[in-house]
Amino acid sequence: MDDLGWRSVLFVPASRPDRFDKALAAGADAVCVDLEDAVAPAFKQDARAAAVRFLADGRGGTDRVIRINTPRSVAGMRDVLALIDARPTGGAVVIPKIDSPEEVCWVDQVLTEAGLDLRLVAQIETLRGIDQAAAITAASRRVSAVMFGGLDLAAELGVPASWDGLLYGRSRVVHAAARAGIPAIDMPFVDVRDADGCHAEAQRTLALGFTAKMAIHPSQVPVINEAYTPTPDEVADAERIVAAWKDAPDGVIQVDGKMVERPIVLAMRRTLARAQASERASTSARHGDVA
Repeated sequence: MDDLGWRSVLFVPASRPDRFDKALAAGADAVCVDLEDAVAPAFKQDARAAAVRFLADGRGGTDRVIRINTPRSVAGMRDVLALIDARPTGGAVVIPKIDSPEEVCWVDQVLTEAGLDLRLVAQIETLRGIDQAAAITAASRRVSAVMFGGLDLAAELGVPASWDGLLYGRSRVVHAAARAGIPAIDMPFVDVRDADGCHAEAQRTLALGFTAKMAIHPSQVPVINEAYTPTPDEVADAERIVAAWKDAPDGVIQVDGKMVERPIVLAMRRTLARAQASERASTSARHGDVA
């Protein structure tokens, strides 16, 4: 499957369909309607109906996503059955709290039997999930991205949801994503009033290997998009290095007085790929119609 090209994924509770259009208009590359933590058990049935309608709608240029409940639960099984009944023709499904690759395989097999062409996003946020991260990301061709759920992981570890406390978990998820050749999406920044803090954390996670971040408020979307979009100078540098490398006779070149070898060229190609994905996402959102 093609790279999703996401920088930002805006979450909205499935129990608040009145907010769906506002979320789609916020400029995020994807909008995820949440059936899991954001919805109390008493409201899940109505929320489920709204979520599958949202996914099946398909209007506009913003990618549509729903997060189901864990498939280890009755609610999660009902979510999957509702998807089958609704028969959406596109979109993605986030599977939360994955402990093992078998959970991914089960959802994949059910969707395949139903003839549905939906992407899967694996959300890793448990200690068992961290241990199985590489197997989870490789469990199905449908797995198009992996999400890091730091808040649940911090609770299991008994530590604050701080950078130091979650660095190991973040790193394991990024490494698993890189092995599978799929994007890694970071946890949300919980203080919606601190735009500078959100931008700084996004930049730190970019340096770690993430290429996208969850958002929990529309105001975070432009901050996150900016952080994960290469600057014009970065794109120009990458283009110059990649072009120069084509004429390298012995695998080593010098650009602007710096030695350039194959690992640097690979990094520059990833920068160009991020720039192209960001442009595609922005163009799609500009031309979308959410009315």
